[in-house]
Amino acid sequence: MRKFLAPLVLVVALMIAAPVFAQNPNYDSGAVWRVTYYHLKPGQGDAFWSDFRAHGKPILDEEKKLGLISDYKAFTNPVTDNANDWDVAIATLYPNWAAMDQLDAKATPIVVKHYGSRDAAFEAARKRSEIRDVVASHLAHEVMPK
Repeated sequence: MRKFLAPLVLVVALMIAAPVFAQNPNYDSGAVWRVTYYHLKPGQGDAFWSDFRAHGKPILDEEKKLGLISDYKAFTNPVTDNANDWDVAIATLYPNWAAMDQLDAKATPIVVKHYGSRDAAFEAARKRSEIRDVVASHLAHEVMPK
């Protein structure tokens, strides 16, 4: 019995200790943000915002309603560092890393329903490249310092 009990106690102790070691002593984990930065082509500000109101916002609102995302925000850059710096950033909030798993598969039906077809969605994306360029897209893990 002792030969069986000692390894069992060790395994249980390791299982309990693993989550404790995975925690960070400096902060608690929070949500995950995807921030995409766009540089608007000259004279395309109104076209960008018109497209965002007509297509981006309704799709994000539907994703939020269905629980695929927690929230989203838009930012403008009032102080650019160079001519190709970002002008607008769109940030999408996911409750955790797991929420991003299979996001494409879950969001595609929303996009196709909004545009009417995959081809129409691809055409809209192609036209967007005439309005703006993607400068960068980053993931940011929100943390709460202890």
